[in-house]
Amino acid sequence: MIRTSFCLLLMCLFVGCEKKYPDELPVYPITGIVTVDGVPQEGLQISLHNKSGGDPAKPTFPSGYSEAGGKISISTYASGDGAPVGTYKVTILWGQVNPLSMSYSGPDKLKDRYTNPDKSEIEFTVTESKMNDMGTIALTTK
Repeated sequence: MIRTSFCLLLMCLFVGCEKKYPDELPVYPITGIVTVDGVPQEGLQISLHNKSGGDPAKPTFPSGYSEAGGKISISTYASGDGAPVGTYKVTILWGQVNPLSMSYSGPDKLKDRYTNPDKSEIEFTVTESKMNDMGTIALTTK
């Protein structure tokens, strides 16, 4: 019985529970496509940095990866749930998974052109909409 309860608890921690906690900010779905040199790319890490600093009592770190066809998927609390309302600077890293540490890191195939939120020219505003479309984010290696 104890072993079963422990396993269920671990599953919730690793898979993510669907329950929404009262201290979570409302989040809104985000769509979009990312291309590099005109070609939709999978596996780019996309992070949103709130320009106002966000809610210090409830900090969030919306981020995700581009999927097949360059489709953008942003998550805050659960996979693909989106981000809280706000205006964000967008950063993008095109790294790779390190098979030893199972972490995502550089070297950045985009030569760190899009990794600094202070220098990022890519901005996006999330509204209380059922769908927030980032459109196509066109990046270049040149």
